Amino acid sequence: MKMTKVIIGLRVISISDGTQIGVVKDLVLNPQSKSLDFIIIDQPSDYFGAKVVSFTDILGIGEFAITVPHQGVIQDVAQNTEIQNLLKQDIRVIGTKVLTKKGQLIGEVKEIIIDEETGYIASCLFESEGQMQKIEAEKIITLGKELLIIEGESIPRDSDNSKFNDEPISQIENPDLLQNIAENEDGIGTEDFIEKMDVVEGLEADFNLFEQRQLQYFIGKKVEKDIILDNGDILRAGEYITPEMVTHIKTRSTLMEVTSHLQKN
Repeated sequence: MKMTKVIIGLRVISISDGTQIGVVKDLVLNPQSKSLDFIIIDQPSDYFGAKVVSFTDILGIGEFAITVPHQGVIQDVAQNTEIQNLLKQDIRVIGTKVLTKKGQLIGEVKEIIIDEETGYIASCLFESEGQMQKIEAEKIITLGKELLIIEGESIPRDSDNSKFNDEPISQIENPDLLQNIAENEDGIGTEDFIEKMDVVEGLEADFNLFEQRQLQYFIGKKVEKDIILDNGDILRAGEYITPEMVTHIKTRSTLMEVTSHLQKN
């Protein structure tokens, strides 16, 4: 799984001659299929003068580069009506408001996670009242220019017994559970736990506000595979993530790996 911010900026390499043929400038999403259909590799001021590569022509999306078979896969937007129609729709997703089908406005989309093997959107991350939430693609009804419309009625609150249909949104468990986790895993009490939560907020000067909130969001969650943290410790699959573990996430690549492999509730 790849966040869109990881894909944008990657080099595009032609396998046939080993040369760089461009850099990913932007992504073109298809709201009907909920997929990444094209990458833009040359972006003048006029979108319709841009050069694009279809996702179907991409061989792989790695940490260093995107690979394609040869330079011949590059297409002119001006000569492709499919890409022109998608550009006219101008579906960005990031920055759109999240609306439930019951009409409740609950947040704003901050990131999209793409399945790099299929091109389909796997999930969206959105912020609601200071917390990052994740909505799975199957619970997304509409990808609109201004709104992301999803299944469900509201986000569960401590004082509210309402639940999302089939619990499609992942969020930090309640404070009592977090306290139990902290006591069981680290032997720390509530005050120390809160102090460690504060440490997460200012953990890494190079992390932006969104990333710092994402680190805080990890606490109390589990991952579905073993992940090597930046200090060499291993975050085991099925193990609760504690504040101490979060302090060992020092790079964006590790942050993204943990995000991609969080267990679904």
